[in-house]
Amino acid sequence: MPEIVRGNMDKKDRTLTVYGKMSKSDKTIPQIRFEGQCLQALGFCVGDKIKLDCKENRIIITNLSEKNG
Repeated sequence: MPEIVRGNMDKKDRTLTVYGKMSKSDKTIPQIRFEGQCLQALGFCVGDKIKLDCKENRIIITNLSEKNG
């Protein structure tokens, strides 16, 4: 489960499902959908640029917007 910590917020765990999405070449590719007010509570806003650090079994999402540092 992902660990999400920001400021004085309590630790929040979420369990998500990896879905399948059809590609243009009719192959099923994995898709993760992560949405909700929890993103806003963590400081993510519509239009923000993010960075994904991908390692084996782990994805770290960092907000690159100027307002966040």
